[in-house]
Amino acid sequence: PVQAHRLVSLLVEVQLPVVCIVRGWAVGLGCQLALASDITLAEEDSRFWEPFVERGFTPDSGATWLLPRLVGVARAREMLLLGRRLSGTEAAEWGLIQRAVPADELETAAGEVIEKLVNGPTVAIGLTKRLLHRSSDRGLGEALEAEANALELSSRSPDFREGLSAFRDRRPPEFEGR
Repeated sequence: PVQAHRLVSLLVEVQLPVVCIVRGWAVGLGCQLALASDITLAEEDSRFWEPFVERGFTPDSGATWLLPRLVGVARAREMLLLGRRLSGTEAAEWGLIQRAVPADELETAAGEVIEKLVNGPTVAIGLTKRLLHRSSDRGLGEALEAEANALELSSRSPDFREGLSAFRDRRPPEFEGR
């Protein structure tokens, strides 16, 4: 479990956005890897399942931390205590993942997401990921201070200046990822 814990921590903590696609079943650690990712897309018919208690042991790999943050405590209980299996469509409806698509559209949908992230303002994206990750552990005052600090950092980037120029000139921005 130590290596699994490190992997989940890395996915959550790394400043780069992590995109995950799910085909078929995401069970146990596989489910946690999908949950720890920033953007998760799945086939409509894929399945998400936390089988721990049904097998006589307690959840690991961050299940009790990740699930409630994404779907709320009541739905996390349903998955962890009762072993509720979700289809990709249900997972998207619950907020467990961002989107469920037909199997033949998954690669295209993932490619579009990745392209948007890669061609976006990477400094702002990374700082926003960090702000979101820490938001549930902070009060409003702390969150506002963290946002102000992140804005200060991102405002020093060439992409920030490009974003302002593009807005002023009423054109799409051309970010360079710096």
